[in-house]
Amino acid sequence: MKCVVELSEAEETRLQQLSINHKHRDTRTRAAGLLMLGRKIKPKVIAAQLGVSGQRVYNWSHAWRDSGVFGLMGGHNGGRPPALSDAMITLALEVARTESSTLAQIGQRVQAIHGEPLPCRIETLGEALKREGFSFKRNRYALKKSATKRSSS
Repeated sequence: MKCVVELSEAEETRLQQLSINHKHRDTRTRAAGLLMLGRKIKPKVIAAQLGVSGQRVYNWSHAWRDSGVFGLMGGHNGGRPPALSDAMITLALEVARTESSTLAQIGQRVQAIHGEPLPCRIETLGEALKREGFSFKRNRYALKKSATKRSSS
């Protein structure tokens, strides 16, 4: 099947905006590839310029033909599910707001209240709290000065 894309002026403008401003890099790449296809550039040349396989360019044209702009947007709903449930994060936020404690103490309180161990490392809990606006300082190991003063000779 031929890899031909016919673009209206409005579609071309929309693809130009997507190729510049979209937050996901792969969507920007797809939009740029479709713009090139609309300008009658060969798929192999587009693949070489964008650093993708030739089959990807064909897939973009099929997705455009089937779904239009929505065909470009797919692919960002997968990934690993979050390690911490929303209930655990909410509980950790409540503990952090009510008590002044370290990250380890917050983790222990969440485990005690929730009744099960954290399903992740303590750093993951820290990242979740940072996303909600909390910040933590790492304890600094300071060098202790000796009790006796040295005489300068």
